[in-house]
Amino acid sequence: MDYKDLLERYREGNVSKEEEEMIRKDIEKAQAIEAFMGEELERELDLSLEVADSENHEEETSKLKKSVNKRLRKVVLSSVLLVVALYITIFFGISPLVDSLYSNPMKTSVGQSDHDISFDVYAITELNKPGLSPSTVYVDQEGFGKYNVMYSYRDVFTDENYDVNQVLHRGEIEYSYSDPISQSSMFMGIMYPSNDNDAAVSKEKVITHLMQLNPITYVSMSILFEKDLSMEELYRLEESYPEIEFEWAGIRTASSDLSNELIGISLLNSKVSSPLLGDEKISEKYPAFFMLDWLVHPVNRKEDTPLIAQVYEEHYRSLLQYVVERREAIGVMEYREEKTDFYESALDYADHHGIETYGVLVYGEAEDLLLLVEDESVRSLEFHQASVSRKNIK
Repeated sequence: MDYKDLLERYREGNVSKEEEEMIRKDIEKAQAIEAFMGEELERELDLSLEVADSENHEEETSKLKKSVNKRLRKVVLSSVLLVVALYITIFFGISPLVDSLYSNPMKTSVGQSDHDISFDVYAITELNKPGLSPSTVYVDQEGFGKYNVMYSYRDVFTDENYDVNQVLHRGEIEYSYSDPISQSSMFMGIMYPSNDNDAAVSKEKVITHLMQLNPITYVSMSILFEKDLSMEELYRLEESYPEIEFEWAGIRTASSDLSNELIGISLLNSKVSSPLLGDEKISEKYPAFFMLDWLVHPVNRKEDTPLIAQVYEEHYRSLLQYVVERREAIGVMEYREEKTDFYESALDYADHHGIETYGVLVYGEAEDLLLLVEDESVRSLEFHQASVSRKNIK
């Protein structure tokens, strides 16, 4: 049996259970040998030092001592060379092989220089986590398919940062610490009320609360429309209320309200930012992955559609195409690979039914939000947070 061919078939998943078990035992055996030889080297070195300390012994033992020291030096040297050889074999042979069998977050193929996982986290966050802006992702490789992953989220309303530390081991998240929001709950209460009166009750409660606030209180709020809006209608709505910050728009993914998977996009004036912006390589394959890149070089421009409305549509499609084509890596970060099936259905729905929004996340002063709610067809409201006033007023 050609062991190299067997390893290649193991990498491709074309081995029997017996062969797979044999390879896994070989890897464990190599690791055990490395640990044993490390302990053996330490023992031999200790023995050598003890012998060296005996140089003042009586003359009749000097010849024996020299002989023993000479043999020990050979043993120690042989042990060192063996450990070095094993280390090179394991960490530069077997470990890279194991790494190659699973999703590698250190791979750089999507963009010019940043790890692919940075683009993965950006796309997942924008689609699923309204109002959060992710940082660049830092990855530390430990070997044998194990990586430490570190990044952070910034809440663009409060400017608070949340650190995320994860351990990825052989294609799975083995450990995750301080992920603030694994799945956003925004809109869930107003999209899926427990009864017909809940939406109206929620709306009235929020309006009453807004009226009781200081007019310049800065508020974060979700708005659910009576009727879905096209991207052109959304753009016109933004233009009508320049004092309100339209942060994120939830996009309809099915003709019914049965799915509880809610995704959307950050809007042009969103406070979400990314250090990945301007990467020419990703823009070649996904022209509107970043809206600003597409606005600089608009691809397939439709003259009968407002520029901003089209960039919203193109951006949504680019993000979905990206996560669908990055199925394995996205499945790891999403904790479940089947989420990609939902992304595929959402993209198919957009192609057949168009792209419309059911609601938006907005930031604004209480008095401005009251005007919007009173003048527009709003089904329900959800109050999130408030601060005394806007920050950085100029």
